[in-house]
Amino acid sequence: MRALTAVLLSLAAFLAVGSDAQTSTSLPPQADGRRIQNIPPEEMWTRVTQCVLPIYPELALTSQTTGTVDIGLCVSPRGDVANYRVLRGHPLLVNPAVVAIHQWKFQPNPGPGLVTCSRVRALVHFNANGTTAVEFAHAFLADDFGDPGLPNVQPVGDQPASSAGVPRPASAPECQLLAQP
Repeated sequence: MRALTAVLLSLAAFLAVGSDAQTSTSLPPQADGRRIQNIPPEEMWTRVTQCVLPIYPELALTSQTTGTVDIGLCVSPRGDVANYRVLRGHPLLVNPAVVAIHQWKFQPNPGPGLVTCSRVRALVHFNANGTTAVEFAHAFLADDFGDPGLPNVQPVGDQPASSAGVPRPASAPECQLLAQP
């Protein structure tokens, strides 16, 4: 009985603790809980005001680890990355990608006040030559306004699902390399 009680208390404590990757306290409370709109990658690039590239981790470089980290982003109405979810990526590359993406800034939502989250995917590439790059891609999930997202798309090998990313256009701000801590 004691063991069962301890397990249940541990589970309750675990579920009560929020995760940065899954929750956000910067969004206003909504009567219906959420209002999400998928934004096409091309449009999202027009809203970028600050673009930060991750630093390639030294351990990943020396071990010749390359690949793409696929991150679902939720951009708040104010233009901050309010929430994210790592969809796919090598463990050595995930943290630097998330740290960089979390520093991106966007123009505030141009739409009606109902939208609390503009959703898009960031594809953060760690290349064999030691460089990094970012593209945007369509969101997977349906939004609250009728966009079905990209349902039933599965990743293949090291490629993210629907690797049809949109690279930074010349009109978007130049991406800056994340400063070393």
